[in-house]
Formats: sequence, structure tokens, C-alpha cells
Amino acid sequence: MEWKKIVGFVLFGLAVVTFILTFSFPFILAGTKKVVFLTASVYVLNKVFFYSSLYILGQQFITKIGKYLPKWIEKKLLKILRVQPAVETTK
Repeated sequence: MEWKKIVGFVLFGLAVVTFILTFSFPFILAGTKKVVFLTASVYVLNKVFFYSSLYILGQQFITKIGKYLPKWIEKKLLKILRVQPAVETTK
């Protein structure tokens, strides 16, 4: 497995954990003064982890299957993700 794919899956795992914590913190920290602050900070961490993993794994997905998509979709996705198009080598 490539190191980018491993990093992407680790970030996605952290996103899942922070997603669960986002919903459980209001119940766990009920009655404390910092419940809103901690819940909001875990929510922001969740978004950072999720979109980072989506970006990393999305780049790999698009470079591998981009050649099967219509050209106009492939160009837009490659431009958004800032990825070089996949080049086939023929012998």
C-alpha cells in the first residue's frame, strides 16, 4: 500500500472517531462550562480530518479511474484536485 493511501485511511479513521465524539460530548460533558467549546473544537477537527482524507483518497481515485470518465468531467476534477492526468505507457 502506498503511504498516501495509508495516511488517507488513518485520517478517515480519525474523522470517524471525532464524528462519534461530536455527538457524545454533549452527553458526556453535561453540566460543565466548556461543553460548547469542546464540542465545537471536536467538530472542527472532524471536518479537517474528513476533508483531508477525502482530498488524499480522492486524488488517488481520480488518477486511477479518470481515464474512464468523459473528458470534460475528468478535466474539471483534475483541475479541482490539482492532479496530473494519468498517462498510459505502451510498449
